[in-house]
Amino acid sequence: MGCSFSGLNGLYDAVNGGGDVWINENRFKIIRQLGEGGFAYVFLVKEVLSDPSNPGISKKLKDPSHISDDGTYAMKKVLIQNSEQLEMVREEIRVSSLFSHPNLLPLLDHAIISVKVAQDQSLKHEAYLLFPVHLDGTLLDNAKTMNAKKEFFSTSDVLQIFRQLCAGLKHMHSLDPPYAHNDVKPGNVLLTHRKGQPPLAILMDFGSARPARRQIRSRSEALQLQVWRICF
Repeated sequence: MGCSFSGLNGLYDAVNGGGDVWINENRFKIIRQLGEGGFAYVFLVKEVLSDPSNPGISKKLKDPSHISDDGTYAMKKVLIQNSEQLEMVREEIRVSSLFSHPNLLPLLDHAIISVKVAQDQSLKHEAYLLFPVHLDGTLLDNAKTMNAKKEFFSTSDVLQIFRQLCAGLKHMHSLDPPYAHNDVKPGNVLLTHRKGQPPLAILMDFGSARPARRQIRSRSEALQLQVWRICF
C-alpha cells in the first residue's frame, strides 16, 4: 500500500480537540487526544458520514472485524520535519501493511500531505495513520494502575498475554523475508479487557521493524549492526 496524498485537513486545537481531518476520501472528527511522543500525536477520532449511503472507511477494510461499531478509531498524526523523517514514516507504513494477524495492530488507512510553513513558505509534510482504537490502554498503563492499587495480573493472564505476543511475533518472523519488531516493550502492547476471558494483547508500533536477516559483507557492516542493536 503506497503513500497517498489527502485533501486539505481542517485545523484543530490539539488541546481541546475538535475539528475535522480527511484521510483520503474519508472524514473524521477529532474527539480528544490519547497520547503523544516525539513528533507524533495520537487522537481518538470518529468517522463523519454525511451521506447514509456512503459506506465510508468500511469499504476499504478487507477484515470486517476492523470496522468500528460506533465509528471511532485511533489516528496517529506525525509531524515530518525533513526528508529523512519522511522516508522513515513511509517505511513504517510499508512495513505495517505487510502484517495480518489478530495480535498485531493493523494499519487501516493512511495519508501523507504537504503543509506550507507560514514563516518561510517552505513545504513540510504531515502523516495521518488510522488504526482500530483500544481504549483500555497499554500493558504499561495497566501495570502502573494495578501497582498503585496493589493489584496484579494472574499467572494465567500473564501467560496468555505472553502467548499472544509470541503468536504475533511468529507471524512477523514467518514472512519472506522475516521481520524483527526490535521494540517489544510494555508500552507497545495494547490490552483489551474481555469479560470471562484473558485480556486481548496486541503488539503495535512498527517504526523500528526491519528485516530480521542481514548479510554482513565487511567488518564495518558488522560494527554498524552492533551499534544499531545497542541503540535498540
